Amino acid sequence: MTTTQRAQRTTNGKRETAVSVLLVDDDPTKRFALKTVLAPLGETVVEASSGADALRQLLRQEFAVILLDVRMPIMDGFETAQLIRQRPRSELTPIIFVTALDQAQTDMGRGYELGAVDFVFAPVVPAILRAKVGVFVDLYRAQQELRRYRTQLEELVEERTTALTAINRELEAFSYSVSNDLRAPLLAFDGLSQALLTDYASQLDDRAKEYLQRMRGASQRMGSVFDGLQALFRVTAGEIHRERVDISAMAAEIADEMRASNHDRQVTVTIAPDLTVSSDARLMRILLGNLISNAWKFTSPKPAATIDVGGEHVDGEDRQFVRDNGVGFDMLYSHKLFGAFQRLHSQSEFPGMGIGLATVRRIVNRHGGRCWAEGAVGEGATFYFVL
Repeated sequence: MTTTQRAQRTTNGKRETAVSVLLVDDDPTKRFALKTVLAPLGETVVEASSGADALRQLLRQEFAVILLDVRMPIMDGFETAQLIRQRPRSELTPIIFVTALDQAQTDMGRGYELGAVDFVFAPVVPAILRAKVGVFVDLYRAQQELRRYRTQLEELVEERTTALTAINRELEAFSYSVSNDLRAPLLAFDGLSQALLTDYASQLDDRAKEYLQRMRGASQRMGSVFDGLQALFRVTAGEIHRERVDISAMAAEIADEMRASNHDRQVTVTIAPDLTVSSDARLMRILLGNLISNAWKFTSPKPAATIDVGGEHVDGEDRQFVRDNGVGFDMLYSHKLFGAFQRLHSQSEFPGMGIGLATVRRIVNRHGGRCWAEGAVGEGATFYFVL
């Protein structure tokens, strides 16, 4: 920012708070001259007549930049700079040494070793001095602004964390209500409907039996909805404990479980070796279980069903995937895939409540990652996730 721009900023009445510049020199005449040169900047210039005086000033306040004379009695500029750098509050404060031109080569080498950011040579050129000091003043002001933003951000994060904690507690209370207050009457309703069908079958006509069967089906579907909600609550609650998880071994276990519960199907599952991620092992087990069971379900019409679990490195990130050759989906509706209770296929075709992929997204989000799907109707689907 030029001197003219600074003056304009002042006359417009929008002048920012002045910052402080420390001027250290044992000669009062030189201090007066340098202070006069810096006056157009509009900042607060604090004078110190010795190295000891400069250290006392640094205990009282922060400075945007220090102008330090090299040649001073008792404690010269180099000794003063060394002590300034030893204090935590001033170890990064920019120091500009002021020295005579004939001593430049000797002073500059030692000065830079002590952390000088620049030199000004006597006789001083006013415009050059103001330009150099102005750069560090603007830098200091920008740093102060960043500090203010960081403080505001920390306060905002704390507020949001408190709000999220309260929301999670409400969700836990709602989950308890679903488990006890709502599910219990639903189970009783289903049980009574079954009792009517069993104990009074001879007294009911076919239409009455059909109605009771529909009532049972509706109550069971509602029970599945409650189970799905609770599954979402479970992956939301609790802390995440990251560790190195072998998802190749985990996927193999899940595939074996799927084969054990589906003896009538022949599904070829290919799992890439040595796939690992940094994640919560419990949540990763749920995520993989949902993706593999989803692939298992949607490959059921295929006589030669295949499922691949793999990983790849693309654009600097490691991504894992579960791919199948099942019925696929229309990419036009891909935005619905990860929504709770959203379905792209009918219940009669593929039973389920549409909660599995919503659970997957919730887990990935908790790990600070992302997930997406690619597919085509009749050509299978691939579900990717990055943690």
